[in-house]
Amino acid sequence: MLDLGAPALVSASGERLVVPPTVYEVLRKVVELMAHAKPVTILLDNQVVTTQRAADLLGMSRPFFIKLLEIGAMAHHRVGNQRRVYLRDVLEFARKRDEERQSALDRLSRQAFEAGLYDRNEMPEGGTDE
Repeated sequence: MLDLGAPALVSASGERLVVPPTVYEVLRKVVELMAHAKPVTILLDNQVVTTQRAADLLGMSRPFFIKLLEIGAMAHHRVGNQRRVYLRDVLEFARKRDEERQSALDRLSRQAFEAGLYDRNEMPEGGTDE
């Protein structure tokens, strides 16, 4: 890649715009996701969302999300009497939650395997393993 020169966008007329490597990587990932029909949204790093939007993104009720804020699970600030959170904090919370869930499932699976529980499972009549 380095031997080929700096990454650039080239228009149909041949106009060339050199882009930094970080921008190239973002564009490459966007094109890859779009090629697989995945939705892509680009937001500012400091995008602020309401507690309702954050709760919706996390798949929980707004009152439960408010309780999380009150126990300090995530930073927030107030605009008047309403709470607001940064989208980056919501997404980071979701990432950590998903990692913790996966880790717990891995532990349970490992314990079940070590206990021989998988050997005792039987396929129901007419069932498949898929």
